Amino acid sequence: MEYYDAHIHFFYDCSLDELRQKISLLEKAGLAGINILVISEFPAEVDTYLKMIPGTYHSHVTQDALKNQKDPFAVFNLSPQLKMVPFLDARFMENHIEEKVKTYRERGFIGLKLLYVPKEDVTFRIGGMESTFGRTCKQSEKITSMIIEQASSQRMPILMHVDLRRYGEFVEEMIGSHSGTNFNIPHFGFSKRAMSLLLDKHPNCYTDMSSLTSFMEKEPAAYKDFIQQYQDRILFGSDAVIGEPETVLSALEFMKRFLEDMEIFDKLSNKNYKNYMVHGSSS
Repeated sequence: MEYYDAHIHFFYDCSLDELRQKISLLEKAGLAGINILVISEFPAEVDTYLKMIPGTYHSHVTQDALKNQKDPFAVFNLSPQLKMVPFLDARFMENHIEEKVKTYRERGFIGLKLLYVPKEDVTFRIGGMESTFGRTCKQSEKITSMIIEQASSQRMPILMHVDLRRYGEFVEEMIGSHSGTNFNIPHFGFSKRAMSLLLDKHPNCYTDMSSLTSFMEKEPAAYKDFIQQYQDRILFGSDAVIGEPETVLSALEFMKRFLEDMEIFDKLSNKNYKNYMVHGSSS
């Protein structure tokens, strides 16, 4: 059986040879495709960079890891079997948006990733756009909507990290305004209830189960009910970094044990991913 991971971050600071060995572990486990989130454009000051990175990933932010973000395409040729799909992580993009998104698309980026955190997120230790860029929430909405508009015009599927409890109204407006673009709101949008409202209303909306293992273990019945109800719109995502394949494999094994239903497991790890990616992969 082939598996697909919709949510992997492009952090590594080992040699390409070592990375090739790590990637081979994914191949052997049956991974056929992974979406890799690449921050190709970022500020020179590491402290500014870290403000827009969840605290749990700060240990991965080394000078070598940052340098590797600039040109990821050598990595994408390391495996003849595993398709690595680059998503442009645009969390630091503020100007020349139309030109930049088009250029990155022409370079080979298939999808787009957004970290939409207008104000500080204490739980995930993200400084937020207000602190990092000196922007108001309205300014962040405007810039983000421009990025989404351009990604949509380039037929790029979008992964948008956002807390629906705080910014659900804006997200619904974006998803509804771009009905031809598929959106993945990961982590169940940090609210199963708010996520269900979007899934019920918008057929171009998906979500992934990344970084939810501890919550699923605490409330298995509630999460199984949610997955059962939305089994055609949920993606497998590990939230791993490319240099730590064991995290991908652990998340995959957990999901298989948790679901105890191979038909639903097949949808989350294979079929739904292909439906989500249909626009980007065909253009």
